[in-house]
Amino acid sequence: MAQQIETDRLRLRRFAAEDWEVLARFYSDDTVMRHMLPGKGLSRREAQERAKSNIHNFNDHWARRNYGVWAVEDRRSGRLLGQCGLRWIPEAEQTELLYLFSKTVWGRGLATEAGRAALDFAFTRTDLNHLIAVTAPQNSASQRVLSKLGFTATGEAPLWERIVSWFELSRERWATSSG
Repeated sequence: MAQQIETDRLRLRRFAAEDWEVLARFYSDDTVMRHMLPGKGLSRREAQERAKSNIHNFNDHWARRNYGVWAVEDRRSGRLLGQCGLRWIPEAEQTELLYLFSKTVWGRGLATEAGRAALDFAFTRTDLNHLIAVTAPQNSASQRVLSKLGFTATGEAPLWERIVSWFELSRERWATSSG
């Protein structure tokens, strides 16, 4: 069962089936999705299908691997703000840290806060020793988050039929930088 994590401002919890509607709004937003495939918001129907499918896949991933992607909500209001967590990428044969947030909360440090909680979970509650993160090469905001989290840029390479910027973080580096 997925662990629930609380930070100063956030609650990271397992996705519930009813979260699909809010998640679909994120996936249909052109601004939120500009650095994600396909580079723009999905149609309403596609966003709804992807949200439902991702929730199923995120929860299935938890069951198979004992780590996964959390729904991220505001601790005070309970409002769903985005997603953050750990996902095995078969094409890379590695586990990635991922996050996506509503544009209404950008610039407040929430991706960094959620990312720190996910990294703490990864390196203290699992046997993961190495994580990757990938961004669109032009996504400088996400790259700043990864830098704050201790990731090192390692170059660009193809993944999912496009070129992405790769970042890496080892358990050892995390332990040194976190404390």
